[in-house]
Amino acid sequence: MVELRVLGAVEVVAGGTRLDVGPARQRDVLAVLMLDAGRAVPADRLVDRVWGERPPRQPKNSLYAYVSRLRSLLGALDGVTIERERDGYVLVADPLLVDVHRFEHLVRRAKATADDHAALALYDEALSLWRGTPLSELDSPWVHGVRRELERKHETAVLDRDDLRLRTGGHAAVLARPAPDGASGERAAAQRIEALFLDGRPADALREYEAVRARLADELGADPGPRLRGVHERILAGGGPEPRQLPAAASSFSGRAVELAALDRMLAPDGAVAVVTGAGGLGKTWLAVRWATDHASRFPDGQLYVDLRGFDPAHEPVPAERAVRGFLGALGVAAASIPPEPDGQGALYRSLTARRRLLVVLDNARDTRHVTPLLPGGSSCSVLVTSRHELGGLLTTHGASALPLRTLDEDQARELLAHKLGAARLADEPEAAREILDRCGGLALALAIVAARVAVQPGRRLAALAAELRESRLDALDTGELTASLRAVFDASVRSLSPAAASAFRLLGLVPAGDIGRAAATALLGDARTLRALCAASLLEEHLPGRFRMHDLVKLYAAELLDPATRLAATTRLFDHYLSGAAAAMDLFSPHEPYLRPPPPGPGPSFANAREARAWLDAERATMLALATTAPETLAGHVVRLSATLWRYLYVGAHHHEALTLHTAASAVAGPGTRERGFEAHAVGKALIFLGRFDEAASQLDEALALAVAQRNDVLESMARNSIATIADFRGNRPAAREQYDLALAAARRTGHALLEGIALCNIGEHHRWCGDHQKALEYLHRSGRIAEDLDSAGLGAPVLAALGSAYAGLGHEEKADEHFRRALEFARAGGNTNLEVTALNDLAATKSGVEAISLYGKVLELARRSGHLRERAVAHRGLGLAHLGVGESAEARRHLEAALAAYGELRAPEVEEIRELLGTPA
Repeated sequence: MVELRVLGAVEVVAGGTRLDVGPARQRDVLAVLMLDAGRAVPADRLVDRVWGERPPRQPKNSLYAYVSRLRSLLGALDGVTIERERDGYVLVADPLLVDVHRFEHLVRRAKATADDHAALALYDEALSLWRGTPLSELDSPWVHGVRRELERKHETAVLDRDDLRLRTGGHAAVLARPAPDGASGERAAAQRIEALFLDGRPADALREYEAVRARLADELGADPGPRLRGVHERILAGGGPEPRQLPAAASSFSGRAVELAALDRMLAPDGAVAVVTGAGGLGKTWLAVRWATDHASRFPDGQLYVDLRGFDPAHEPVPAERAVRGFLGALGVAAASIPPEPDGQGALYRSLTARRRLLVVLDNARDTRHVTPLLPGGSSCSVLVTSRHELGGLLTTHGASALPLRTLDEDQARELLAHKLGAARLADEPEAAREILDRCGGLALALAIVAARVAVQPGRRLAALAAELRESRLDALDTGELTASLRAVFDASVRSLSPAAASAFRLLGLVPAGDIGRAAATALLGDARTLRALCAASLLEEHLPGRFRMHDLVKLYAAELLDPATRLAATTRLFDHYLSGAAAAMDLFSPHEPYLRPPPPGPGPSFANAREARAWLDAERATMLALATTAPETLAGHVVRLSATLWRYLYVGAHHHEALTLHTAASAVAGPGTRERGFEAHAVGKALIFLGRFDEAASQLDEALALAVAQRNDVLESMARNSIATIADFRGNRPAAREQYDLALAAARRTGHALLEGIALCNIGEHHRWCGDHQKALEYLHRSGRIAEDLDSAGLGAPVLAALGSAYAGLGHEEKADEHFRRALEFARAGGNTNLEVTALNDLAATKSGVEAISLYGKVLELARRSGHLRERAVAHRGLGLAHLGVGESAEARRHLEAALAAYGELRAPEVEEIRELLGTPA
């Protein structure tokens, strides 16, 4: 490597060896050419620069001799030569081989660099090229002028570098330089005074300032300039350096616009304290750093930041005392000047911050005690805290505002994943992307882990990752690193709990559905007081008054921590609670059918009325069904009892899909040939009827009837025959239906249960109405109605009213029909009888025409779709088709009639032929 040097003695170095470049005048010639490397220097100018006013007698001959010898010297070097150009000479070489040109190049780069640390490194490299006085062995008027200019550039670069050192905490390096003398100027003096102040030596800084001020007054009769005065004012005001401690904001930050706006409001006034709380992995730090970065200009005195590691998987929490000492250092207090006692450190910290406009970001705080010593003094600083704990003490005693952070909604989660992976990647595999989003549950860390895995394996299909998440979400989201693994993040939160709260956390992992009520939690845990502690730790959320939920991923982790024996005992307690509660609720919801329900394991809650009981059933339905479908074999009896207990509720509420799931699970574990198996076969068959799966239903009902007859179980026989008759009626087989209805009535009377007899009479009345014998229908329906009145049973009375409305409509008694339909719908809606509401609306709509019929059928369609009631959906589509035909809307009519044809075809119902005729479609 070749080096051409002028920043010291004029030298040529090749491969580390310094070459002999000849006598002084020859070195002068070389220096002139090196300073103008790459540019031609006329011979006259060369002579003038080398000899000045005392040239030799034949200067050009002497010049030629020097150039000739230099050419010989440089000829052996690679890429360096001297060439003749017009009336002069040029040093042909990369200018950056010449130290002065490289110095100026590096200084230019440093000035153009926005990164202070990078600029500092460039200045260090540039100044390292100086080896002493430039052109040190040469002596001419021209050399003296060049030397003065180069030394001026060197001094400017040194001062520029020291400004950077002061901005980046390198004041010790400034102090390590010799103290500037009187000729060094105000800038160097100001730098040294500022460095003394930043080093925690304000008294020394003031003494030096006074010395400089006096010297300026004595020697120049002038006052200190703006920079010196500014430093002096900072010292007097107690100000120190302006810390800029915020970490870089994540480039992938997206969404959270609502939360950022909330922080704008919370931190608008001076002295405000805002607390961002929420579970681990939600993105609290992202949010806090993004807001702080975006609003840094509001805090001209700087931003302090500390990660307190309150819930760090790999480290113990940072003690508040250590954080205070770190802040004191950032504020310019020398280590030797920090008081030894924590109280003294805190007092000094508050004093230094009392008159400043600072933002203090306390990230990942453990609890209120972790935060309190770090609150600044005065009312001009703002504080932004993040924690997994809700920090109630800080809210209460320091007037802090709380921003509970929730999971990202679907759009925000998709935006975040698209930002990391690209929208095109998600569009290529929409189903897999949707499943990934669903299984990450809006947890920012989970989405980030997914994105990282894709980045590491860019060729991996999203479908493969979705399959991993489907098999084991926590395994798929385990990075193997403590700081970026969901299990580790959750574990850090659990380790902060008391033993009782940690035990409760593990048990709540057993809750199979979205949430749990306080009473159920008490049954599961034995004591509900730990719920509050879990909510405070952001591991549990009271999303509705008295109802608690865990994030799915948190719940999976909690469940992993349970041992099998504890799991079984706790699941049994929870199941017993729900069985007892369901039995108590059903005693009010369907008080005349106790014979259908097994005895509960214990007393249940007290309900004020049937409406309150129904509300409890609605709230707990999902949890009870999930518990039954995930129960271990040892709790098979519980599953069967829950199925029997909830049968009427699920039927009346038109929860047909859920009914099928529960009853199928119970049927699978009920003993073959038992009463329970017979009941479950009927329950499964009944659900299948409403879902339009008549063939499957018939098979189940045949099994139920066979068991009923064999066991002389008249209750089950009546129920099974009623259901078998319903299928026959729907398929137009009236004789078979009537035979089964009559046998069902006979069996009901043998039971002695009046309600069962009333149901059979109502069914026979409906059958006669379908057959067109409305008068006969009235006879049976009135008999059924009298039983409903005797029992004060709205559950029977409401269906009778609806059936009477249809019968009166068939007889042309429109006012009577409307009145009965109105009363039936009132009962249905008050009791939550969705099944009856769908049927009654369909029957009422059939008595109307035009716009009124269209409106009623539209309501039916909505309810039928929600409940999965295929036959009522078919009836509604047929009715809408006819109603639209009646008002001349043929296209809309055809759409509904085609839907009716598909539904009736699936049911194998006789109405298919009628619909085909209306559509003009051949069979």
